[in-house]
Amino acid sequence: MLPEICHWARLKREIMGNDADEPISKTYSSGRLTLHLAEWGRENSETVVLVHGYRDHCRSWDAMARVLQNEYRVIAPDLRGHGNSQWVVGGTYALDDFVYDLHCLLREQTANPVSIVAHSMGAAVSLNFAGLYPDRVKTLVAIEGTWQLERTEPVYGPDETQRRLTQWIDQIDSLTVAGHRTYASIKEAEARLKAEHPRLDPALIHHLTAHGVKRSQDGSVNWKYDPLLKARAPSRFERAATIELWSRIACPVTLVHGSESKMGDARALGLDRHFRQVDTIDIADAGHWVHHDKPEEFAALVLKALGR
Repeated sequence: MLPEICHWARLKREIMGNDADEPISKTYSSGRLTLHLAEWGRENSETVVLVHGYRDHCRSWDAMARVLQNEYRVIAPDLRGHGNSQWVVGGTYALDDFVYDLHCLLREQTANPVSIVAHSMGAAVSLNFAGLYPDRVKTLVAIEGTWQLERTEPVYGPDETQRRLTQWIDQIDSLTVAGHRTYASIKEAEARLKAEHPRLDPALIHHLTAHGVKRSQDGSVNWKYDPLLKARAPSRFERAATIELWSRIACPVTLVHGSESKMGDARALGLDRHFRQVDTIDIADAGHWVHHDKPEEFAALVLKALGR
């Protein structure tokens, strides 16, 4: 038992970190947008990319980066419309736009294949990217990123297509006018995040909120992400196209699910059959944010996937 106890104790120390673990902030270009990234670790080492989820930001990965930074170069982007990256002007956000962001990041930052650890929307982006460019990804750990195929959607006729497009246009109009809700203080914003994610430790809630809001001179705050991210694009890949992309992924894939999450379990739904090399892992007593609910257990499975 002693080696196992030492292993968990080491992971806990690394996850806790200290003030010296602040990352370097950099920017990169994606088309005409200037996007932000955080970087930790050893510059000339093998690269691990951490990709955040919907309405999240790169600093959501601090704990994972601390575990990896002594052996790897770790980079975590803020995808367009998130964190400290630019918002799209004159357009909205579709999954393939974020795939392009990841493509530009890796084209600019490294010529070598990378390992990717990703969550939710970022995991879906990374799965599609790995299928599109199988030679650029050597390992992929995806937390609940198979949602593209978790629900069977009907084939839409002309009337339904018109309704969906009109609904999308109305939603963009509404979000453009309404913008973000303003919170009187960061404490109020923290309370909102805690209500949405009651499992999270108070210190983590403070960290995620502090890096996820913009402050005004009067002390009020707004979330950094673009409100237009909430407008779901009416056009999406067909199931067959997504399956074809996933079947092209050449690297080992680890699909992670939180046992108490409302998202689907890839293995239970039979979605793991679409991958060449796949391991499915269910984390007990964890919700959708597995990497926050069970950071030590998640870090251990990432290290295993990376061959450490």
